[in-house]
Amino acid sequence: MGQNDDLSLDRTGSPLDSPQMREGRGVLRTLSHEMRTPLNNIIGFADMMSAEMLGPMSHPQYREYAEDIRKSGQSILDLLNELLEDRRYEALARSDEHQASLIDLAPDLIAICSVDGAIHLLNPAGCALLAVDQEQAQLHSMKDFVHPDFETLLDDHFTPLLQETRRTAMKLMADDGREVDVEIAASVYDESDGNVREVILVARDVTEKNRRIREVTEREEFLRTIMDTTVDGLITINEMGIIETANPAAERIFAFPVGGLAGVSIAEIIPDTRGRRQSDSATILKNLEVDLARPESGREVAGVRKDGSGFPLEVSLSDFNLRGRLHYIAVVRDITERKKAEDRLTFLATRDPLTHLPNRYLFSERLKESTAKADADGTKSAILFIDLDNFKHINDAMGHAAGDVVLQLAGKRLESCVRGKDTVARLSGDEFTVILENVTEEEEVEVVATRMLRALSQPFHVDGKELYSSGSIGVIIYPDSCDSVDDLLKNVYTASHHAKKQGRNNFQFYSSTLSANALRRMAVEHGLRHALENDEFHIAYQPKVDLSTGRIVGAEALARWSNPDLGPVSPVEFVPVCEETGLIVPIGDWILENACRQAKEWSDMGLTDVSVAVNLSVRQFRQGNLAERVQEVLELTALPSHCLDLELTESMLVENAEETVRVLKELKAVGVSLSIDDFGTGYSSLSYLTRFPLDALKVDRSFVTGLPDNPDAVTMAKAIVNMAQNLGLKVIAEGVENERQSTFLHGLGSDIGQGYLFSRPVPFEDFVRLAGGNVTPFPIDQVRKPLVKG
Repeated sequence: MGQNDDLSLDRTGSPLDSPQMREGRGVLRTLSHEMRTPLNNIIGFADMMSAEMLGPMSHPQYREYAEDIRKSGQSILDLLNELLEDRRYEALARSDEHQASLIDLAPDLIAICSVDGAIHLLNPAGCALLAVDQEQAQLHSMKDFVHPDFETLLDDHFTPLLQETRRTAMKLMADDGREVDVEIAASVYDESDGNVREVILVARDVTEKNRRIREVTEREEFLRTIMDTTVDGLITINEMGIIETANPAAERIFAFPVGGLAGVSIAEIIPDTRGRRQSDSATILKNLEVDLARPESGREVAGVRKDGSGFPLEVSLSDFNLRGRLHYIAVVRDITERKKAEDRLTFLATRDPLTHLPNRYLFSERLKESTAKADADGTKSAILFIDLDNFKHINDAMGHAAGDVVLQLAGKRLESCVRGKDTVARLSGDEFTVILENVTEEEEVEVVATRMLRALSQPFHVDGKELYSSGSIGVIIYPDSCDSVDDLLKNVYTASHHAKKQGRNNFQFYSSTLSANALRRMAVEHGLRHALENDEFHIAYQPKVDLSTGRIVGAEALARWSNPDLGPVSPVEFVPVCEETGLIVPIGDWILENACRQAKEWSDMGLTDVSVAVNLSVRQFRQGNLAERVQEVLELTALPSHCLDLELTESMLVENAEETVRVLKELKAVGVSLSIDDFGTGYSSLSYLTRFPLDALKVDRSFVTGLPDNPDAVTMAKAIVNMAQNLGLKVIAEGVENERQSTFLHGLGSDIGQGYLFSRPVPFEDFVRLAGGNVTPFPIDQVRKPLVKG
């Protein structure tokens, strides 16, 4: 059978113009026409549903169903088109006038092959696809260009392909090594007596199409992986507020099962956005939508889990358009742990860790709020500063653990004394502050302060022991006593300090006088800190006189200070400040060294038996190296040790008897004399006195002043002198101001007198002249006997 004759047959071998073929083509056209109209209707209706042109779909799966219907209809329509296209290829291929143009101009590969695969004809598009020319192609079998994974489709004379009613995916191998993805269809081209002799293959290059599909698929898979693995919840929401998709993290956050969030209204999981319940999804979306220029921002809202439990949630929302419809994407994060951490940090930043009371920062903030409210409302606030009395002794004796318990209990007691709207804070150590809001008069504050004093005076039960303390309370009324927040704490602290000076366990209201005193003390302290370097100190000497001979046998070295701004400052004022600030140590050391140096000078002038007495402070005595320092000064100044007398107070000696005995013995080993100053005003014990290596007692001026007319003074003086004599100690009477006192003390057995009767404290040069018997510098001095060289 010739080729032209072959072209006049269809796949079954029937002539193309036979009645059967004409009838078949008519049926196919009829079916195509009858099926296209309903298929197009179905596809259009599905598109309208997807676009929600017929109304919103409350469940996202409904939209998926509509899309599936549209795709199915489109697939049937595509199949009809393919069938008609295959018929057209066959018809055109079998018409002489169209065969060449069809095959040559077709954009797809068209090949006519024998049943064993030998290529009889390959069109130009096929040659380009397989990278061969037409002559070379006829030397190949079609199997040479089929990827090994798809060779079975050509088995058994192309039977697998011929049995397919639709195009089949296949991979071809071009002659240049390229792999080409194609969709291929096969039809019988030549058949004789029921045996297929040739087949016609039509293959369309879908390599680029598949590449794009793979890219889209991979991108979708990549995005899906990100959504599935990200720790933040990702939710897509339609414009009606219905959740369309949610990643696993979002389902975990809201405690929904897998796929359970799809179709849920946003109002069910985020019902509260502005402090009130919202049932309108659109309103919630509007409130949640963030400024797209600030995508990093988010809103903290209350989320609701599936079981109805609430939790803090952070939401960032932005919108996007897809196929003409508005969508939202929400990033949600469970911030329960973060809020706990923030609350903890806030607590640590604003609360005292021991008592859990407001700390200094929070107190300052509330103080600003209180004063601002008082200014705005025309009301008053009271601020109290409470300093626990004797707390240091509790800490030292019982340990810091017991001290912490006392502070906790004290804080609770103070809180029990105020109203809920008031503030009790712990600033530091044993210092508490209180803000009383909206007070009307001082009496109201006095009631609260009295209640606090009573509460703090009750015993603190710690580890089975009763510990006692009290409070010194300063009080200030805003704005009556102060119109500046900056001055409030300073002034109320001044009032508290004044309460402590008044004997503790009391409260004192602030006054401008207290402020003036505080400013004066501040100026004194500031001046003292630079007094040594500015050489503002000098030493005055008050003679000590032998009451039997009237001769000067020594002198007490007394510090005098004159400041350029303050002028001469009394020791009564600056010595306590020195002791409180610790400046007494360097200043006391300067006095010791300079007194010894000047004593050496007058000794070199011939006053070899005139000793110098130097007062030691508690801080100096507790230095730990006192004996070594005294020895160093004596060696530095070359003063004989017997010419130095160190005066110590009673309270200094009895505070730690064992340590005192050790230090006194070290000083005695150096060779100096030791005296108790102001004897009778402290808390001496006779048992201690017998253990201390002392040389003399100084009778305090308070006992001498009443002599000889005051019976009580006489009794005390006799007792002290008798005790000293029994202990083998010399007796030095200070504050002797008249002849009668001197005579009486001498008669009792006092050895040495000191006071204005003999001389005021005088500068070094005047003391040397006085001790040398040359000049009596103060006419008011009254001497019982002429002062002569000792």
